[in-house]
Amino acid sequence: MGSSQKKYRSSAAFRHPPITPGSSGSKTRNATRAASRASTNPRSSFPLPAPSATRQLRTPYQTTDTANEAQQYDSGEDDLGHVIAAIDLKDYGTVGCAYYSAEEEKLYLLGDSRSGGMEAIDALILQIKPTVILTPSRVEIPSARGREQSLAHDNDSSSYLPYQVDVRPNQEFSFSNAQISLVALDMSSSHEERIRFFVPSSGLTGPEEVNPEDMGFSLHEGRLLHVSSSVDMDNPVSIGCAGAVLTHLQRRRATATRIGPLDDCPFKVQSLEMFSLQDSMWISSNTFLSLQIIQSEAHPNMFNQGPGTKSASGKEGLSVYGLFHRFAYTPQGKAKLKQIFFRPSLDISSIRQRHDFIGVFSRPDNLAALEKITKGLKNIKNLRPVMINLRKGISTGSAKMTGFKATVWASLLAFAFYSIDIHDALREVSGANILPLQTKALQVFEAAQLYRVGRMIQEIVDIDNSEEQGRTVVKQGLDRELDRMKDRYDGLNSLLKNVAIDIATTIPEQLDIDVNVIYFPQLGFNIAIPLNDRGQAAYSGSGEDWELVFITETRAYFKDFRMRELDDKLGDIYGLICEKEIEIVYDMAQRILQYENVLVEASDVCGELDSLLALTQAASFYKLSRPRMVLENVVRIKGGRHILQELTVSSYVPNNSLLMGGRQTQADNSTASSQVTPAPSMLLLTGPNYSGKSVYMKQVALIVYLAQIGSFVPAESAELGITDKILTKINTQESVSKIQSTFMSDLQQISLCLRQVTGRSLVLIDEFGKGTNESDGIGLACGVLEHLLSLEDPPKVIAATHFHEIFENDFLPLRPELQLGHMEVKVCEESREVEDQVTYLYNFRLGRSNKSYGTICAAINGIDAAIVARANEIALLAARGENLIAACAVLSPEEIQNLQEANLLARNFLELDLSKDDESGQDTKTALEALFMTPA
Repeated sequence: MGSSQKKYRSSAAFRHPPITPGSSGSKTRNATRAASRASTNPRSSFPLPAPSATRQLRTPYQTTDTANEAQQYDSGEDDLGHVIAAIDLKDYGTVGCAYYSAEEEKLYLLGDSRSGGMEAIDALILQIKPTVILTPSRVEIPSARGREQSLAHDNDSSSYLPYQVDVRPNQEFSFSNAQISLVALDMSSSHEERIRFFVPSSGLTGPEEVNPEDMGFSLHEGRLLHVSSSVDMDNPVSIGCAGAVLTHLQRRRATATRIGPLDDCPFKVQSLEMFSLQDSMWISSNTFLSLQIIQSEAHPNMFNQGPGTKSASGKEGLSVYGLFHRFAYTPQGKAKLKQIFFRPSLDISSIRQRHDFIGVFSRPDNLAALEKITKGLKNIKNLRPVMINLRKGISTGSAKMTGFKATVWASLLAFAFYSIDIHDALREVSGANILPLQTKALQVFEAAQLYRVGRMIQEIVDIDNSEEQGRTVVKQGLDRELDRMKDRYDGLNSLLKNVAIDIATTIPEQLDIDVNVIYFPQLGFNIAIPLNDRGQAAYSGSGEDWELVFITETRAYFKDFRMRELDDKLGDIYGLICEKEIEIVYDMAQRILQYENVLVEASDVCGELDSLLALTQAASFYKLSRPRMVLENVVRIKGGRHILQELTVSSYVPNNSLLMGGRQTQADNSTASSQVTPAPSMLLLTGPNYSGKSVYMKQVALIVYLAQIGSFVPAESAELGITDKILTKINTQESVSKIQSTFMSDLQQISLCLRQVTGRSLVLIDEFGKGTNESDGIGLACGVLEHLLSLEDPPKVIAATHFHEIFENDFLPLRPELQLGHMEVKVCEESREVEDQVTYLYNFRLGRSNKSYGTICAAINGIDAAIVARANEIALLAARGENLIAACAVLSPEEIQNLQEANLLARNFLELDLSKDDESGQDTKTALEALFMTPA
């Protein structure tokens, strides 16, 4: 019987753990001490110095203390100076605001400012100058230096701020509660005195003299419709802020009534009004959708749908922003570009600076520098979150999942390298000395400091090994002790091989098992013995020297005197290496944090540069031209195009436009434009369906909008004054959640337009008046247009209508401020096919068109030819003024023939003699069959 050979593995096995070794499960003395050091060493987790406190102010009174409230809310002359504002910041940077002016007794609401962030909040505080700021407890507002600090944070050193900050529960900013509060406002309204709008809530009926409210009817919906005519309810964040302000005012009124009569109670709300940020164009969410400026749609990838911190649960659809978005490469550049689109400027100097930037970088001799800058921007990340992670001590993050290139050090190294390239490329740009952004960038991009940051990371961090191991690995040659430990660690393979051979010689020869010596960080060195069929170790030592440490599914792990000796001499070598590298990396992080301001400012400048370069590249790609911005309140466009429509058709017909708003004098105009020609303030479009009226209106609005975000425009040339608001009634956003008809929604949009309009506004009205009785629609349309024309400071208006009765009955008299126009069509009545009789030329022409060619549009869309022919016949009779009732009573030849057959059949039936019928009734049946079978 031969002896079996014992087996051992020639290569020792050891594991690569995460970068920070834990302290649990350690069985060796040295490993325990190393783990203890890792848990107690403050550098192992990158502790950070406490950030300096930002200026925050807690309210000095407690809302639950009645005495303090009475003292704070004591009515008097000081109450008139109160401005109470509520500010909220939702996901993805949407800022909402509402404030109450005690002097005016008016509640103002901001249209939700998307992609606003802290910059928008600072601008609001500066503009409103509040005495009290209400904010929800969940809001965290980052300071200008990038530190995140909640408004709820106590700060005793901030008492010098000119306003109080009152942190309120999140429920006070609820949209549904705010709706109820707005509806409950007791505002004097002549509208409700004349008309009361009841909605049945339970379907009860009763006698007429019973109060409708006692019968289950409600005024809630009627009042909500009335409120919607003053404020845009499609701004949920700002509406929630309004609810918080009203709740605050209610608390103050409740306190004031305890110390004074009810009639003298301050803080009443008499009216509502919308407002916008200073130096920013006011555009409602409905206008953004109607003009397709920003239009999100569901993401086709299901994994990108739903709420998240990195995506807004969708993607950009076919929109103006979508055309420009793809030319921005950095995260901060994309955010800045979106902010530019949401906040068109009213500052003509800022607009001209952006136009100058695009003009300089569009020059042919600057294309090489432009390409070099964009190449660098593609490799740059936003350093604000990077520096936040660095201060927290998170240097690798999820490097094993995303790769080392997504870590802090890789981001900083790439930024330092490519920002120096951008700095050099900016110096090569011809004519850039007139650009403030170029001057700012050259000052911020401190090449020497950026070089030191990049060199520091390059000399310390081993990029290749870090990417391989998924952690930050320090290069050889920086620390002798670290190098010795790494050399010893690298030699473990051969050492453990020899130890395994030595242990195998002590195992009985009849056991045919594998013997392994394995090193586990924090667990030290262990002997691995396979398990037998009973789940026990195949060998557990020859004496008491072997100690069982733990068991896995396939092996049992022991320690003997050899393993303890290795633990004492080598210790937790991997943990010691990681600790030493953490210390070195921590020191490097502290040195890099000294350059934090330089790096963050350079990152922000890269965002500004990237956003304007996106406008530059889009101007070249879409063949846009520079508009001429003037002080005159004018829109003068030559060869204008619709930037979206022209991408969907094979050829696009450009058109001219001319509008002038306000009552400007010739002297005022001469200072703004060299050639002043009389121009209308309103353009009223008529003409056929499908002729391009709506596209023409949107084209003018988009050119004005693009010019004021600082972009070039799709036109041969354009001379534009500043427009403060773009107000539209184009599309009706319908929803089952709104208990109102399409016509009611149209009226709300028109009401908002009339309340917000100024002499600098641009108003677009597309077919207002449809959806109700024709005479009522004509009257409403005429009334709105006449009102806009009769304003002391009339706005620029483009309207389209199919109500030709307005002109035929002279309901809207012609005047210099009113100009009629139509889109040209070519009519060929000789064509046999109805759809071939009209050719749309899409040319704008002055004058009125009195035909809509609706039946031709019906034929083009596949309506049956007989229906189209009958419609043409009735339309012709109506045009002749004939009696349509009598005309519709005239029978067709087919109907006349059927009537004659029925008449003959009835006469024959009356002539039948049914008295000769037998008992079986066969003669009657035969006679009737013969009657109906007889041909007429």
